[in-house]
Amino acid sequence: MALKDHSLDEKITKAAFDEFMEFGFQKASIRKIADRAGVTPGAVYTRYDSKDDLFCSLVSNFLSAVKAQSEPIGKMYFELLESKNVDALLDAIRKEEKIYLDILFQYYDECILFFCRSEGSSIYAMVQKMMEHKTVETVNFLKEMAQSDIDLDGIGMIMGEQFHYYQQILEKGYSKEKAVSCMKTVETFVEAGWRDLFERILQ
Repeated sequence: MALKDHSLDEKITKAAFDEFMEFGFQKASIRKIADRAGVTPGAVYTRYDSKDDLFCSLVSNFLSAVKAQSEPIGKMYFELLESKNVDALLDAIRKEEKIYLDILFQYYDECILFFCRSEGSSIYAMVQKMMEHKTVETVNFLKEMAQSDIDLDGIGMIMGEQFHYYQQILEKGYSKEKAVSCMKTVETFVEAGWRDLFERILQ
């Protein structure tokens, strides 16, 4: 059995990254990726089961970074359940947004693939599931805090906009400085809404 030539791994990865960045998941092909890398399609399939498998591998570091922060962020909010302090809750939202913005710029190219080039892939479905999970997580937190019914659809729309902010930052190619400035403007409006919601459910 022939040994896999690992010297080709980086060439294939770079070629795939360039192909997906230029054409997106749907229009990219294994053959074009192989041509860019100067290898045969078989060399690509030796390493990846499918185009989707290859695409997923390119955003794995970003996903790992998000997963690593999920528990600390959840713990941060859980510790605020008893206090029901509106200012502390708003501060937690700001901290969470900063964490994710830092991750976005740390894995900038991967995030472009994830948010802007993934349509048609299993990652695209994952984006939708992440939005749904974040919505349910937020609603459950609010229910626990308020002991009352919360509008799931309304919260879903709010959380969907949060993902849309990150997508716009990537699509418009903002620098981190510009992105932080924009998010501060967004926070001015969004925080007023969160404050009103928190104060109403805590009455």
